[in-house]
Amino acid sequence: MAVIEPFIEHQGERRGFWLRKPRPVGEKILIVREGQVVPELFRSRTSIFLDFRSAFGTGGHGTTEGCLIAMEKAIRGGERVLDVGTGTGILAVAAHKLGAGHVTAVDIDRGACGATRNNLALNGIAGGAIVVEGGIRSVSARYDVIVANLRTPVLVEIIDDLADRLNRAGVAILSGILEREIHPFLSLLDERLFEPPEILRFQGWMTLVSGKSTLPGSVREEPPPTPP
Repeated sequence: MAVIEPFIEHQGERRGFWLRKPRPVGEKILIVREGQVVPELFRSRTSIFLDFRSAFGTGGHGTTEGCLIAMEKAIRGGERVLDVGTGTGILAVAAHKLGAGHVTAVDIDRGACGATRNNLALNGIAGGAIVVEGGIRSVSARYDVIVANLRTPVLVEIIDDLADRLNRAGVAILSGILEREIHPFLSLLDERLFEPPEILRFQGWMTLVSGKSTLPGSVREEPPPTPP
């Protein structure tokens, strides 16, 4: 199990900071407020444009940043991606722009679904993701990458649903976990036959990157794949 603390620009943690100028995240991504011009220095990055009225999911929070950096590595092109609790849709937009072949975004909040559709359109990819109003049980297909930026009690509640929808060689990116919550959650992952995760720490929040265990006897029965 590796704990990774990459360099990040901590002044960007404040939401007001990213409103003033575009902000790089990780190695590939640039978060850009609607109406801003992408500086020449960052033209090679993948720009994600966001409606500045969005209250959460602007890339400045440690949980969102951890997910984005993990997604840069997990998405190599053509993957089926599920974004659980999409919020503003920043992760769904990022998944599409990083090269995912199919993106589904789910959220129980109607306003969040509307914000996601708006931000998809703002990025010129209105059809870039299927947006579903509902929880994870609203979808039944399996995915190569599942990203869930939620609070720990919610992750605990849906962990079996996450496992059931993750392909055997897939990657789960789980964020919203506080440092004091990490050890019980690691035990839960082990019980649910997940591999020991890679851990990214940002601003006191943990992002876990894991997959299903491939040890003998650890693969549980899965339902047959269903169409999107």
